Amino acid sequence: MLCPIAHAAPAELASTERATLARFPEESLLFGSAKAYVRNGLEYYHRCERIAGIVQTRFLWKPTYIITDPAAIAEVLVRQANSFTKPYVLRRLKVLFGDGLLTSDGEVWLHHRRLAQPAFSAERLPAFVETVRRNASQMASSWRDGETRDVYPDLIDLCMKNVAESMFGVDDEELACIVRALAATCHELVHAVFKVLRPLPFRFPSQLLRRVENERDALDEYLGRVIEKRRTGPPRDDFLGLMLSGTKHHPPLSRQAIIDESVTLLLAGHETTAASLVWALYLLARHPHEADALAAALSPRLQGIPPSYTDLEDLESLRAVLDETLRLYPSTHRIARTVSKRVVVGGHVLRPGWDVVLPQWAVHRSERWYQDPEAFLPSRWTPSFRKSLPKFAYFPFSGGSRTCIGAQLAWCESAAILALLTQRFRFSLCDQQPLVPYEGLTLLPGTGRLTVRLEQRPTAQHPLAKSRDSDPGSTSRQEKTIWFLT
Repeated sequence: MLCPIAHAAPAELASTERATLARFPEESLLFGSAKAYVRNGLEYYHRCERIAGIVQTRFLWKPTYIITDPAAIAEVLVRQANSFTKPYVLRRLKVLFGDGLLTSDGEVWLHHRRLAQPAFSAERLPAFVETVRRNASQMASSWRDGETRDVYPDLIDLCMKNVAESMFGVDDEELACIVRALAATCHELVHAVFKVLRPLPFRFPSQLLRRVENERDALDEYLGRVIEKRRTGPPRDDFLGLMLSGTKHHPPLSRQAIIDESVTLLLAGHETTAASLVWALYLLARHPHEADALAAALSPRLQGIPPSYTDLEDLESLRAVLDETLRLYPSTHRIARTVSKRVVVGGHVLRPGWDVVLPQWAVHRSERWYQDPEAFLPSRWTPSFRKSLPKFAYFPFSGGSRTCIGAQLAWCESAAILALLTQRFRFSLCDQQPLVPYEGLTLLPGTGRLTVRLEQRPTAQHPLAKSRDSDPGSTSRQEKTIWFLT
């Protein structure tokens, strides 16, 4: 039952659409709804979505709004974005990320974002896709027909290699080892932040904090060596090069700021894509008819090789599988903000100091927008369905000015790798138990692995297939709008 629990919006502040509003029904005097969240955070978000478009609740002493109404989400991320800041729990992660794009706000964030943006522009995508194709082909060639393999570490290493080569011009095992260790600690850190029932919530255990500091020091030292080497060498037009040289309108960053942004990119830039690919392979393995249909749609055009940048325009079946994967298992499964000034969202006044959570996990699985929402149905993504879907009923890369800076690269990378692997292999799960998600910084497989049996598909590569698209700039089709840029 819905109950009005916030002030009605004054006419001069009123939103165009009014969202339903309710209080979470099971709150204790001491914990608020924190116990329900701790039992199962994903189910908690799903329950809030079923209750109302905006649910008002409390985590211990911290008042919070859980917002799942798409129009209200648009208010938070786009129309009223200046009325919100990064939440306290995310700012606490500066111990790991420093003042990177993930944790910074205001002028610092704006300057860093504008300086880094050219490294992720559409003009860089063809060359990035070529790097991904080369590395993915090398990885796939090491897989053998009939073997049982945990493919998750392979995908982590592949995505790490893609980011390191394309953004920093480096590729060595030292960097990969440091980042792997820091990424694992990062997820423990996020869990520590959200353990709201501890006597001192949002405080880190001392042993975990020491690990973070030691691993961050190791990465800082490595990046410092890379920066000094690049300063004395010829300039390069990549992410690190932009951070070092600046642009006409944006001066270069300090050494520490460059390191902070590099840490953010290395951690967020490889694991989100790897997680998306793991979930995609998991879903295709559970639904072999969908995997066979995708392979049948891709093979006549691609002939067993990864798609080039210009190929991506026409691969609607691939786009549908990726969209359905990110609907069910979005790498970023919730976004948080803090209200910084009095604002109206969904026709209701939100109060300064309150936290706001926008859970993609729950919105993407809502019966309001998706028929049979728990099912893996790539076929649902028809042009008419896409047109009818409210914009923020599907937002795996956030939205507004804070849209993930690497969203275009992530799409390209995921598409190129998934297309290659689906053409080359069938994947059979060795464990038929459902893979339970783990709420770290990203949404990961709870077991930390995906063990599958590989069966090579009978594909024949055309002798001209490799050369037909070896030059990413050789065709005018590149000038068209690609689906993942719309």
